[in-house]
Amino acid sequence: MTELEALLDGIVSEPLEETRWLVLADWLEENDDPRRGELLRLHRRLLATCCEPEAHPERKAWQARIVELIAAGVRPCVPQRVVQLPGGVPMTFSFIPPGSFLMGGNSWDTEELVHKVRLTKGFFVGVHPVTQAQWRAVMGTDPSHFKGPNRPVENVSWDDCQEFSTKLTGDLKGTIRLLTESEWEYVCRAGTTSEYHFGDVLNTDLANYSGRESWYDPPKGKVREETTDVGLFPANPWGLYDVHGNVWEWCQDYWYGDDSVEEVADPPGPGTGQYRVVRGGSLGHPASDVRSANRDFNEPATRRSSDGFRVVWTL
Repeated sequence: MTELEALLDGIVSEPLEETRWLVLADWLEENDDPRRGELLRLHRRLLATCCEPEAHPERKAWQARIVELIAAGVRPCVPQRVVQLPGGVPMTFSFIPPGSFLMGGNSWDTEELVHKVRLTKGFFVGVHPVTQAQWRAVMGTDPSHFKGPNRPVENVSWDDCQEFSTKLTGDLKGTIRLLTESEWEYVCRAGTTSEYHFGDVLNTDLANYSGRESWYDPPKGKVREETTDVGLFPANPWGLYDVHGNVWEWCQDYWYGDDSVEEVADPPGPGTGQYRVVRGGSLGHPASDVRSANRDFNEPATRRSSDGFRVVWTL
């Protein structure tokens, strides 16, 4: 085991011990790319202040610098695990530590009221939506409309995602499942409180969505009208790709529970309902629909060429 691997394993074992993150940042500055250490420190500051953003006006500068570093090719340094699927197809997961954040928004009536959510356990999440190659390795088929092994699998229902998760769980230690809605927004925001993890303005060089319409006055942009390979656009500070656009991502929750304005811990979502939540927007939706807080829903048997998913791996 290398020194870096030991540092990352220590974070997984004690993710709430801030000293471990700071030691990792020191190591990166001394032994790797100093900009990776800077990126890590800035991200930790965002996470520590995201529940009281108005008390920390310097957050905008931190976020802007993070976006600048990632755009310059600086790779976030987070614990990761790679699983080999049948046929040698890899699936990479980033470790997401426990933490609190402000969930929800005020733009649409369908959005949850802004409230504090606390997630008490860390978990590993796929660095991008499940690809067609990964789906084929587990399921032996490819239902997608827009073909390409590195494009997200789509035309899959919520029920299909459950079957995929069950089959993959049988091959691994731990459990594979969809993200809860609160987990999804937590990993998407990555400590930010803006409309997107890039800030309040999005353009089609940052995500795959329909550039026919604008939101918060970004320039109108490309209309690709098809999915793109995962990982084509910049990641967020946890090393996660395509949380904005490309395909909607099914969540475990039923649509609509009781909105909360109080702090809640590990909310599972309502226990019953007719519809399942989808998050993140897609290639055919405008910038307003790919915001961190936006939510939509479908019946669990629905299959559309705009709907995919990513998974959580809990050990």
